[in-house]
Amino acid sequence: MKSENKQIFDKEIDINEVLKYFYEISKIPRMSGKEEKITDYIEEFAKVRNLEYIRDKYNNIIIFKESTRENKNDESVILQCHLDMVCEKEENSNHNFEKDGLEIYIEDDYIKAKNTTLGADNGIGIAIILAILSSSDVNHPKIEAIFTVEEETTMLGAQKIDVSMLSGKKMICLDNMSEEELWVGCAGAKIFEYEIKGDIKKINNDNILIKLGINGFMGGHSGKDIGKNRGNPIKEMGNLLYKLYNKYTICIKSIYGGRKVNVIPRQCYCEIYIKSTDFEAVLNEIKDYNKYLKEKIVENNENINVTIEKMKAIENDSYSFDLKLSKEIINILNQMKNGVYYEDKYKNPLVSLNIGKIESIKNKIKISFSIRTNREKIEKKLEEELNNNIIDKYDNIKVKKSELEGYEHKEKSDFVDKCKIIYNKYFNREPRVIDMHICLEAGFFGAKIKDLDFIAIAPNIYDAHSPKERCSLSSLKKIYNYIILILDELNKK
Repeated sequence: MKSENKQIFDKEIDINEVLKYFYEISKIPRMSGKEEKITDYIEEFAKVRNLEYIRDKYNNIIIFKESTRENKNDESVILQCHLDMVCEKEENSNHNFEKDGLEIYIEDDYIKAKNTTLGADNGIGIAIILAILSSSDVNHPKIEAIFTVEEETTMLGAQKIDVSMLSGKKMICLDNMSEEELWVGCAGAKIFEYEIKGDIKKINNDNILIKLGINGFMGGHSGKDIGKNRGNPIKEMGNLLYKLYNKYTICIKSIYGGRKVNVIPRQCYCEIYIKSTDFEAVLNEIKDYNKYLKEKIVENNENINVTIEKMKAIENDSYSFDLKLSKEIINILNQMKNGVYYEDKYKNPLVSLNIGKIESIKNKIKISFSIRTNREKIEKKLEEELNNNIIDKYDNIKVKKSELEGYEHKEKSDFVDKCKIIYNKYFNREPRVIDMHICLEAGFFGAKIKDLDFIAIAPNIYDAHSPKERCSLSSLKKIYNYIILILDELNKK
């Protein structure tokens, strides 16, 4: 790096503007599919600063800011993030994500939210971009700032957005979670929903209704955290039910757990009918399974608990799925894969499956899951196993499927090389350059923008997609400075 940049490297960066914008956007509900209010905020931001912008019917918005150079070159850079957040909360929280703002606070080095996800994924990215766009001190080329919707669910925003007016070929995505990593590629994904339909039957009077619970799991991001052996309570419920079904007569009344396919679930509950004479034996089975889970999941297992509760009989409501359907549900859950399916020699996940949600509605049960892949051929093998072991065995399953595109990094990239050099000089260490096992919107932008060069950068964000989510302030400060250094370098002749 040339000597004239020494002041930039040594400069004490003020992140108060970033924090100000993060606090402001955290007051605005922004769940996936309901981003109109946060887009209104971004639009007003652009109007107040006389920045050119385009807002589409999906509530995507693009803001343009001219280069700070007097003799402007033709270089443009794309800054990109998404507006929505994963809405997860503690079981005892009354937070309403459709109307309530987040309760943000700082504890030691971390920004946190009270009893909910923090939304640093991708709110910190939004705040960084807004701070850069509003600054008169940051030296930068022409900026094309893209804010998309529904990234956490369908990626509809990235799929539908028109980027034909953009000139930039270099994209800095702010949707990352690790200061030590530069993400240069991302996984594709397939989202599945199995719907199993069957018959309901009335239960005899010699049966009792019990509620099984498997809860206290850490949960987390189904891409970044899938290899951390945090367990999956839906899968464990399937294993427990299989164990019980082979010894006792049980019928499922209801089952529910998890909320989203891209979130590792934290709890699962199942109401079943058993013979009253079997209760004590089943109680002992639950105690044994609780002990088994504690031994199986060694890390972060202090809150894991398997519970059993006798339910009060409700008159005219003694119905359940019949034995046939109960057996099929149990078999399907037991046979489904979950977790890392294939990894590289460094133990990085390359193909994985996350059972994210299960729910029963009348005479149907729906199982929603996602497969992430950086290796298409191996992913197809996993799909074939699911077809052979599940789909082809049961004729009452409906399957819905959607796909998200991945982004294959360029083998040679001057842009990525430049980012690596700046990183090395600023942090005094080499970055980990990763083809990440997370679905980013880069796949769709790579298909729309010819010769797109892509990199994802962000501060340390821990336990995203869970109420334990937190962002490091010290890391935020360093990453904000690092991005400013990249922009400065790109704005040179």
